[in-house]
Order: sequence, then C-alpha cells, then structure tokens
Amino acid sequence: MEVFPLQYKSEYHKKDIEEIITYNNFKRTKNLSIIILLLSIFLLFIDYLNRAEGLWIINNGYLYLFYSHVALSSVSLLCILVFYKIIAHFVNEITLFHKLYVILYSFFLLSLTAVISGWIDQKIHGQIIVYLIICITIAVMFNYNIRTITPMYGSSCVVLMILLTISQKDLNIRQGNYINGFSIVLLSCFLSALLYKLKRRDLLHKFYLEDLVTERTKELQTANDLLTQEILERKRAEIEMAKLERLNLIGEMAASISHEVRNPMTTVKGFLQLLRNKQEPRDIEYFDLMIEELDRANSILAEFLSIRRTKPTMFQLHNINDIVTSTLPLIQADAQNNDTLVTVELNNVPDLQLDIQEIRQLILNLVRNGFEAMSRGGQLRIRTFTNNSEVVLAISDEGNGIEQYILEKLGTPFFTTKEQGTGLGLAVCYGIVSRHNGRISVDTSPIGSTFYVYIEMSK
Repeated sequence: MEVFPLQYKSEYHKKDIEEIITYNNFKRTKNLSIIILLLSIFLLFIDYLNRAEGLWIINNGYLYLFYSHVALSSVSLLCILVFYKIIAHFVNEITLFHKLYVILYSFFLLSLTAVISGWIDQKIHGQIIVYLIICITIAVMFNYNIRTITPMYGSSCVVLMILLTISQKDLNIRQGNYINGFSIVLLSCFLSALLYKLKRRDLLHKFYLEDLVTERTKELQTANDLLTQEILERKRAEIEMAKLERLNLIGEMAASISHEVRNPMTTVKGFLQLLRNKQEPRDIEYFDLMIEELDRANSILAEFLSIRRTKPTMFQLHNINDIVTSTLPLIQADAQNNDTLVTVELNNVPDLQLDIQEIRQLILNLVRNGFEAMSRGGQLRIRTFTNNSEVVLAISDEGNGIEQYILEKLGTPFFTTKEQGTGLGLAVCYGIVSRHNGRISVDTSPIGSTFYVYIEMSK
C-alpha cells in the first residue's frame, strides 16, 4: 500500500528532490573527508612505527602503503579546503560543480582503496578489507542513483580485479578475493540504490504532505473568507434591523404625539400673528422671532413624521429621471445660493413603483446634504443608471469625505454633525428607501462622497 496517492508520482518535484539529495551528499562529504584525514594521520603514525621496526626494508609493500596514506590525507585535506571555498548554505545554491565535487571524492576513495587492496595489501597480507569497508561506507553515507553508482563501482571493481590478477600469485587467495570483491560491489550497488530510492520516496512524501497542507490551508482560508463575509453581512443586516427598529419606534412616537403638539403650536402661531399687528414697530421683531421659531419647530415635527408615514405610501409607475428633472429647478436654486455647480447624467432606466413625493424629498435631502458638505465652487453630480436588476440613483459631492465612526451611524435618528441639524434628514431618507424595498450604500474618500440609492426593478 502506498503512503501517498499514485497520481502524485510525477516529475513536478524531481529537480527539488535531486537538489536536496545533492545538498545532503555535499555536507556529508566534508564530514567523511575530516574522518578520513584524521584516520590517515593515524595510519601515517603507524607507518612511522613500521619504518622504525624495519618493515619497509623487509617488505616494500609498507613503503607503498605509506605513499597511499600520504595521497589519502593530501586529497582529504584538499577536499576540506575546497568545501569551504564552494560552501552552499541553502539547497537552492547547489550547482553542477557541487555534484561533481561529491562524485569525484567518492570515486577517488573507491579507486585508491582498489589500488591499496588489489596491489599493496596483496604484498602484505593478501586481503581486500580496505576496499570492502570503503564500498559499504560510500553506499551508506551517500545517496546516488543507479546511473551514478554503476560506473563508479564498476570501474573501481575492474581496477581491483586487474591488480589482483597481477599481484596475487596464490590462486586460492586470488579467487577468494575475486568473489569477495565482486560480491561486495553488487551488495554496495544494491544498498546504495535502495537507500536512494527510500530517500527519494521520503522526500516525495514530504513534498506531498507540504502540498496537501498548502492546499488544505487555501481551502480553509477560502472557507474562512466566506465565513467572515457572511458574518459581516449578518452584522450589516443586524445594524439595518436596529436602524429600522429605531425608525419604527420614533414613527410610533410621532404618530401618537404629532397632532397633540402641532395643534397648540398652530393656535399659538395664529395669536402671535394677530398680536404682532397691534404692537409697536420696535416690538415687531420679537414677534417675528417667535413665529420663526414656531415654524422651525413645525418643520422639525414634519421631518419627524416623515420617518414613519401615518398614511399609506402611494406607489405608482414613475420614471426616476422625470422626478429628478422636475426637482432640478429647486436643486439649481439651492446650488446658486451655495455658489456650487450641479451636473446631471441621466441614463435610460425603466419605470418603477414609486411614491413621487417621497422620492422628491429623498433627492432634495441628499442633494442639500451634498451642498452642505462642500465649500463654495464645488460640484455636485446626480446620476441614474441600472446595475443588474436594480435602478441606481447616485449623488456625489466634492466634500472632505465622511469619517468612519460617522459612517457607521448614518441614518440613526437625531445623530448629526451640524450645529443646527436635527439628525432626521438621513433618517427620513433611509425610511423612504426602506418603504420602497431599496437600500442605500455610501462610498467616501477625502475627495468626496457618493450616496447610492438602489431600488429593484418592477417585475
């Protein structure tokens, strides 16, 4: 049974795996060269003792053994120096030169030990133990594929066999060494190939798990984004519901107290007008002020009542472009008073079920808010267009934008940033749009704000 799906066995990570294996071989080469250097120094000391005992004169094989140890220590020292010259700290720094560095050192060890075992050791004790040890060591320490290990072990084995044939005169010893050498080469090749395959599979499994984790992380991130979006939508809906509840509460209050408050005010206003005509000219201004304040209170009550209609909304088929056009003279008069410019861009939109008086009030409220948000010389833009299944009324100003904490409270009754404001203008707008089954969104920045009113097309 496979530890990961068969379909994952592709060439996708082949280059990465080879680089990792080469990087590991490269680091192990340094470790092995240090061990070989220390061992060769110890062997040189043994050679010195052999020379002191006169073994070099008795058997010249000890002299050649000394030369081989000098060569082994010299090449190992050179290998260590080269390692620090071409050192690679990360896998992506591995090049072809690093790969050749590892292979050449392994090939050197196999070739040198083949010479030692096939020629020098035959002069001393007739064994090939050194070659056998190096074959197993290289097979275990390094991970080579079959294309690399075959010529390395094959060529060293050929050298060993040739030197055995030349140097070993005893047929029995020679045949035994043939068998041992050939067997250890086959075993080393098999072991090296097996370890390489297991290492490659382990890395492939690691990459598979990493890719699986990455894929699952992306799926979880997508699910988290969707969940976050859903939570945000739910919070927006809760905020809208809270706004509507407040509007309904205020509407109920308005319906219950409006007539009781407005009737006495009308009476007081009438008597003030009568008394005004009987006063001296110097007192008339006081009566004008009282009447003006009563008119202001009456207008606040009118806005208050607009939040929730006590009479049913009169829906009829109208085109919002016609309503904007009919309201335009009032808008242009306000623009003149505020020294601002109005531009209108009306695109073809279908007729909708609208209450013409409420939509006109909605437009005037949003337009006047735009005028108040701008300094003199600014430009207010009114547009209509369709967006999917909705008709959109967009009113843009060139003010300084709306701060975030204010944006969150838009439409809340009695919330205002104006000194003389009632905080009911936008509440009325939200109430009108709600009765038309629409919605309001706001796009704001330091260079201006745009109020979008979305109303679904009639089915």
